[in-house]
Amino acid sequence: MKNIENILLTEKYRPKTLEDLITPARVGEKLSKGVYQHLLLHGSPGTGKTSAAKVLVKHFKHPYLYINASTDTSVDVVRNRITDFCANRSIMDEPGKMKVIILDEIDGVSDQFFKALRATMDQFATNARFVATCNYINKVPDPIQSRFEMIDFDFSKDEEPEIMKGYILRIMQICKEQGVEIDKYAAVELVRRKFPDLRNMLNCIQGYISQGTEKIGLEDVKKFNSIYKDVYELVVDNTDTVKNYQYMVSNYSSRVDDVLSSLGAEFIDYIKTERQSYITFIPQIIVTVARYQAQRIQVIDPVISMLACIYELQSILNEA
Repeated sequence: MKNIENILLTEKYRPKTLEDLITPARVGEKLSKGVYQHLLLHGSPGTGKTSAAKVLVKHFKHPYLYINASTDTSVDVVRNRITDFCANRSIMDEPGKMKVIILDEIDGVSDQFFKALRATMDQFATNARFVATCNYINKVPDPIQSRFEMIDFDFSKDEEPEIMKGYILRIMQICKEQGVEIDKYAAVELVRRKFPDLRNMLNCIQGYISQGTEKIGLEDVKKFNSIYKDVYELVVDNTDTVKNYQYMVSNYSSRVDDVLSSLGAEFIDYIKTERQSYITFIPQIIVTVARYQAQRIQVIDPVISMLACIYELQSILNEA
């Protein structure tokens, strides 16, 4: 059985300081000012928004509360956890320090959550600041956006070369620390293919390491590789529903969001490069995965949602 818990490169190499962040200079300048007001970090997946939020509060030593808004979507989270945190002071808190609430993936919450949040932000404006992240800014209502300073993590064309250079250097350094040799042309190609999703790049490196690869060359990068390749092979080849259930629960029960995300993106690349006979099913696969991703925040047990998605994908591919 595959066990990736506690060895994920995306966690091991999550930035720990402001200097570790690879962002456009304009973003770095704003972050260096600290949490001077409510901040909304928005942009494409994998561009470092969550890491930046966590680094920010730790660097400036703010007492903080982290809320994964993609899972903690209930309005009670605002009324209870956030309100209690803002209203009560710990003896460990530094006098005069603003409390900070990190709302990760705020674009996944309900309208009721947003309404309660507006009132809470106004109520505790003198002693608390909110740092929110989102991938899809259009899902955040204007009355919420107006309360934040917006920081766009997406790169302009002029900013891309410097960011790509930073990614290449980071990939090569991580490989060195992991005892894996990577050709510089392979590192460039990996970044080019996965840009701007650094998390996806690290998942690819993780895939090579799990396969026992000691040297990554250009031809390796041109082939499909992913830490979730075992999931894709399960979807396509393994029709034993009991074994599928046991495998996914044992290995991925804590990685539901990552699996659903990969099924909507990397799985398509896997089909195009490894299983071309299934290319005609790509539209159905995308629609199916998108539906389960949208339903993800509404289900009681996210693992069941992941399994249901996999079983439906198998039904689609079995039509071949």
